Amino acid sequence: MKPFLPLALAALLPALAAADGLEPGDLVKVTMKGIGAAEQEKVNGEYKVGEAGGVRLPMLSAPVNAKGLTAEQFARAAEAAYKADGIYTSPAIEAEVAKGKIVNNGPDAVSVGGRVRRAGDAPYRQGLTVVQALNAAGGRDDFAGRNVMLIRAGTSYWLDYSNLKHKNIVLLPNDALQVEPRGAITDGWKGNDEMVKPLLK
Repeated sequence: MKPFLPLALAALLPALAAADGLEPGDLVKVTMKGIGAAEQEKVNGEYKVGEAGGVRLPMLSAPVNAKGLTAEQFARAAEAAYKADGIYTSPAIEAEVAKGKIVNNGPDAVSVGGRVRRAGDAPYRQGLTVVQALNAAGGRDDFAGRNVMLIRAGTSYWLDYSNLKHKNIVLLPNDALQVEPRGAITDGWKGNDEMVKPLLK
């Protein structure tokens, strides 16, 4: 019977790995290092594992498989995907299961639209920020401007995406974000400090 013991253990390992690995609906926090801050911003954020087990990361041509992987294994897979697509030559990615409760993708989701790569609902969780919600939508596209409209409880606020404080504003359930296109001549901020001030508290 002894020769069969290693085979039995080997058969159990995949099941054990899958039990501890990422599953559809999980959130993964991705942090890119080793590149410029502007490029990091395009990738850094929290992403949901889709129903098919993949995670759509900015600029990649296809989802990165995450189902059954540990956070470390997913990070290596994401690095390989960026290399394979010729986007980054030596990306250094850290990944972890994001903390915070996902409410759902229904009425409590944050709506993201305008000049983003994938318009739609971003899953809401406690502490979700403007930049994280936009990253969940694949990030801003090549024609995006600095103006982002936040619609909350029937009131509109113009945010300045070039302002770090504005990007880190914490969102609420049912908020909506609309990224405006870049101006043909100038791309000035449409808002004012007094209007945004209550959101920065």
